[in-house]
Amino acid sequence: MKMSQEELSQIESMVVELYQKNLLFLKENFFDIFQEVEELSIKIASEEYEEQYILEMKDSYFDIKNLKNDGYYYAVNSYIDAEQRALNVDCTNNSSFDLLRKQGSSQKLAMPYGLKEVLPVVDFINNKVDLDNVEFQKIMKFIYIGVGLGYHIQEIDRKIQSYTTLIIEPELEIFRLSLFTTDYSVFHKDGRNLFLSIGDEVMAREKKITNFYNYHKYMNYNIKHYILLKGLDYIKNEIIEYCDHHYAGAFPYSSVIKNVKRTVGFIRDKDRFLIANTILEKKLFEKKQVLLISAGPSLDGYIELIKKYQDKFVIVSVDVIVRKLEKHNIIPDIVFSIDPSHLCAKYLSTENPSYLKDSVIILLSQQHPDVMELLRKRNLNYYFSQFAAINKEIGSLGSVPNVGTFSFYAMLYLGATNLYTIGNDAAFNQETGARYSSDSSHTQTEELDASQRSENLISREDVVEVKGNLRDTVKTNRSLLPFKYSYEVLIDNMKHFDYNVFNLSDGAYIEGLTPMKKEAFTQICKDNIKVDDDIKKLFDSVSKVLEEECYKNDIKILNEIIQRVRKFQKIKIISRDDFLAKKIDMMIWILEKTKDLSIDIFGNIFLDYTNLVDSYINFALNLKQKNFYTRENLELLRNQWTKGVIEVFKDIKDSII
Repeated sequence: MKMSQEELSQIESMVVELYQKNLLFLKENFFDIFQEVEELSIKIASEEYEEQYILEMKDSYFDIKNLKNDGYYYAVNSYIDAEQRALNVDCTNNSSFDLLRKQGSSQKLAMPYGLKEVLPVVDFINNKVDLDNVEFQKIMKFIYIGVGLGYHIQEIDRKIQSYTTLIIEPELEIFRLSLFTTDYSVFHKDGRNLFLSIGDEVMAREKKITNFYNYHKYMNYNIKHYILLKGLDYIKNEIIEYCDHHYAGAFPYSSVIKNVKRTVGFIRDKDRFLIANTILEKKLFEKKQVLLISAGPSLDGYIELIKKYQDKFVIVSVDVIVRKLEKHNIIPDIVFSIDPSHLCAKYLSTENPSYLKDSVIILLSQQHPDVMELLRKRNLNYYFSQFAAINKEIGSLGSVPNVGTFSFYAMLYLGATNLYTIGNDAAFNQETGARYSSDSSHTQTEELDASQRSENLISREDVVEVKGNLRDTVKTNRSLLPFKYSYEVLIDNMKHFDYNVFNLSDGAYIEGLTPMKKEAFTQICKDNIKVDDDIKKLFDSVSKVLEEECYKNDIKILNEIIQRVRKFQKIKIISRDDFLAKKIDMMIWILEKTKDLSIDIFGNIFLDYTNLVDSYINFALNLKQKNFYTRENLELLRNQWTKGVIEVFKDIKDSII
């Protein structure tokens, strides 16, 4: 039925009023998005930007018209479409990212590897919960991928009302139109929280996903999602990868405890540690030309050039490529080895035991005993950087995801301003599929033909094309791309450093690194002057042997925590809410006590454990299951939780005894 002019005027007034309300909401809460919307509006008004979409009123509903092809976004009644979509959304674990790991194809929960302290709670869930029929009392986290006019979001939210919501829309112009039709302020009321990713590229979108994921991490057991358009599945895949990489058990607190124990051992063994503030002040390599060598396949094309001109650079190598360098008579000045794995001993086991006698080896203070046995036996020059601030006197450079990015990061701290990097491809050899340079301590070859894989299979080995560093595009896969992203995140965080870095690798383009071809690098090699420094003397000037720490007071505090948690096992629990309240009080007391410890990281270890174990506990406490919240079950859950907490603090105590 055709509307009267008066009715049309009323609708126009309402949508404009809603648009202004949304702009004010964005201005107050998402100022960057507000600015982008305003800038786009100005460009549209001045005809500087040619609109692709417009909001169009049909018989009794709004639709989005595509001006390029005269097609419509919905081509049906958008109100009815939204209602139909909402009918299929419920509080079960359907259409969700199920973040608790499963045992193969069964619904039983798997035990996180190496995290025995969580096992009692996992066992409780496996024995007491009907995992074949999971339904939640409340949806804690929800992701909407694709906005359209937002009507489906409104309809679904009326049913779900998730506490935390992430809305992702890759097209700013589409989102701007939805401001006329959807009230986004409702997601920020009554203690609810909204995250927005609008018009973002991959890295920016990942930052928004990170913020959403890290907000109340202990609720990351199940994240509901709704995808508006099939063409947006790639964003869903990005989120799947993100959740896989950032699973709370992937970088377990147990490994951190083990690394604390190793660090304390190195302090007691009188090993030398780098002093973070002194490194920044002295800028040892400020006027040097630094060549960073990683293990990517591009290195093969440069090996003879590096051999010829190695004395013109400070040669910095990652551990995995050392044995290849030995075969070509290239001696690195500095070698970085940071992984807490016994394999690093293999990487550094050169054929000639004295090959690295004039080199300096930089380690994170988490090295495996096999590595230390090799270095000490061969009397090599090594220095530790604390993996975390165990000893506050010397500080820490921190840690980054992989040895390649860490070598770059550390050299910036050491004052390097002119760097050239080779072998950080983030892609495999485009002809052979090799992931690593030949003769590397790692060997792996990838399947180049992506068509051999199932369309429905999301795999870390899926072949994808990305922008190349020295060519338009290169083939890589999902397992290699995190190296590129880790470099880009690091570069973004290091903006306060003044440096130039050139990427010689024939791999993926890395934002922030300037591509350089072999011809240009060859000329630089010829022009450089010889480097002649006593590398060991330089590192001696920015390191020291620490006095042995005494942790007697810490042990006393840890014993006090353990005893208090044991008493909690006897406390009466009368309801689900009673358990939550008493558990939170116990956790707050523990965190306050950890503030008295000399090692700050112990409080963080407890928080990391809490983020993991509470994802299981909060899963159990948010279920709709008949006769589940009995006093017997709740007190059993209390016991299982306290067992884990006691084990964590026993392990912490053992790390400093």
